[in-house]
Amino acid sequence: MKLLLFDLDGTLMLSGGAARRAMDRAFAELHGIADAFGAIVPDGKTDPLIFREIFADHGVEVSDEAATFGVLTRRYAHFLADEMPRADRARLMPGALPLLDHLAGLDDLSLGLLTGNFEATARIKLGRFDLNRFFPFGAFASDHAERELLVPVAVARAEAHLGRPVGLGRHVVVIGDTPRDVECALIHNATAVGVAASRYSVSDLEAAGAHHVLPNLEDIPAFMTAIKSS
Repeated sequence: MKLLLFDLDGTLMLSGGAARRAMDRAFAELHGIADAFGAIVPDGKTDPLIFREIFADHGVEVSDEAATFGVLTRRYAHFLADEMPRADRARLMPGALPLLDHLAGLDDLSLGLLTGNFEATARIKLGRFDLNRFFPFGAFASDHAERELLVPVAVARAEAHLGRPVGLGRHVVVIGDTPRDVECALIHNATAVGVAASRYSVSDLEAAGAHHVLPNLEDIPAFMTAIKSS
């Protein structure tokens, strides 16, 4: 059985600026920081790492990170729930929905998430396009701040959901659009499938060590060939 773990932002969808606006609103309300997101490049980073970067960029020292991040996360989720439904530029990535529909009909694989979003905010983003139904489990930034630690969490969640062992190995396929997605797969001997539909090119993802790289998710036979050869 194949376990397919999908990244969210830049792989399946884009929030159209809703996440940035929601995060800015949370930091402004709680810490008086305007335009908190600023020039941060979020690619492949988990939300806790982005929080740390924002505080560092604005010279703010956090004495109790767990408590501070807990409050921030709740406010961020609150504002995202307001921003996401009215984000005119939010969109699915090319081919994402037809591919998920196809995969959901197959018995020899299971779908999960592996994302740098907190679970609450990931679910809000997915809800905009009714994608939660495809992902009964996953690993999130609310589990660990370091992306490379999320693969074992996702496997454990898959095992709990399926009621049988899954384990680590090449049958676990991490699908993402950044070198960080590739790297977290390689650390655990999982298969890395890069999707060059966002900021990073085919050559960028190949250089990061991806086993397979696709220009987007539109070619379902090419995607199936990639995961079956792992």
